[in-house]
Order: sequence, then structure tokens, then C-alpha cells
Amino acid sequence: MFWTCHFILWIFGDMFALLQGMGEPATDTLVQFIAPTTAIVLTLMVVFSLVGRPTYVRLANLIVAPVYLLFNVVFFVDATQGWEYYLGVFYVLFNVLIIWRAYTWPKDGQG
Repeated sequence: MFWTCHFILWIFGDMFALLQGMGEPATDTLVQFIAPTTAIVLTLMVVFSLVGRPTYVRLANLIVAPVYLLFNVVFFVDATQGWEYYLGVFYVLFNVLIIWRAYTWPKDGQG
């Protein structure tokens, strides 16, 4: 559920930035690497959280969520607009919730 919320916020943030015409110029190579990579990883984490074995989902969450937490903290620190701070807070919140849930997940895979 938390990955789904994070993914929806990510889509909303990108859409809002595009509608405002904001952002630093990005090279085609940068866009072609970052956008699909982020979309694919977030989509796979949503699907994997729904259909994966609990033990593997827990492990994947403990690996992927801290990486995204680092990216989201950088996004939050680099924010210049009010809505970017707002989204940044929720990006970080959902990542912390994912890590907390994975860390407190019962070791026997139940839950």
C-alpha cells in the first residue's frame, strides 16, 4: 500500500512540474535513464508487494526503500516551490513507513 501511495505521489509531482514548465534543463540521456528506471522500479515494487512471498517482499523493501529514501531526501532538500516541500514530506514519510513496516515484519513471513 505504501509503495502505491509513493508511486501516485511521484506521478502527481511529475505531472505538476510539467504543467508549470519548471525544472532544470535535462539532457535526453538523463531523462531516458531516470524516468523509465524510476517508473519500472516503483511499478515492480507495487506488484511484488502484492504477489511476492512475504520473506522476499520484506527483503526487497529493506533494500529498495532506503535507496529511494536517499533520493527523496535530496529532492526535499533541493525543493524550491511550496508544493515540492509538500510532496517531499510525503515521499520521505512513505519511505520511512515502508522501511519501518519491513523492519517490524514478523520473521516467519506472516502478516
